[in-house]
Amino acid sequence: MTIQETINFLLLVIVLGIGVVCYSKLTTPFKLLALTVPVTLLFDSLSKVSSHLYKTNALVLHLECSILFVLYSLVYYHLFQRRLTKKVVLMLTIAVIAFAFVNPIFLQPLPKTFPSYLYLVTNTVLVIYSLLLFKQMLLYPVSIRITSQGVFWFNTSMLFFSTTMFLNLGLINYY
Repeated sequence: MTIQETINFLLLVIVLGIGVVCYSKLTTPFKLLALTVPVTLLFDSLSKVSSHLYKTNALVLHLECSILFVLYSLVYYHLFQRRLTKKVVLMLTIAVIAFAFVNPIFLQPLPKTFPSYLYLVTNTVLVIYSLLLFKQMLLYPVSIRITSQGVFWFNTSMLFFSTTMFLNLGLINYY
């Protein structure tokens, strides 16, 4: 295991511990967000094993991308206030999951190909969710300072991650 992988693993374990300790105090969206940590830890471990045994981790990455997208969609679903926006989240989630089934069959074969198209779609939708949540935050301000709101930091990190990883993960098959 490299130093980077070790640090990543230790950070995930530390964040998992914090999530377990604070879980009962969290609101529903942040409980769902806390669930992404053990899921990520599990898929990172499976990815490492799959890479070692089968010389590819494409199947694990297809599953990880889909499952984490559903969890993030549920987080956003609970953060949005408007009924229409919640319906849009549900429809987009269903559409992306349908694409996640079609992609490995017709576009990017499972055993060998990194799911770059799926990452492009999921990151695009996460950027849309993030921008919609920022719009909601502007339209319905809370009396708490914005930098003291967990929703602000979650949304900022999702926007930053999704936009920066869009090209990196989306174009990985062409590098």
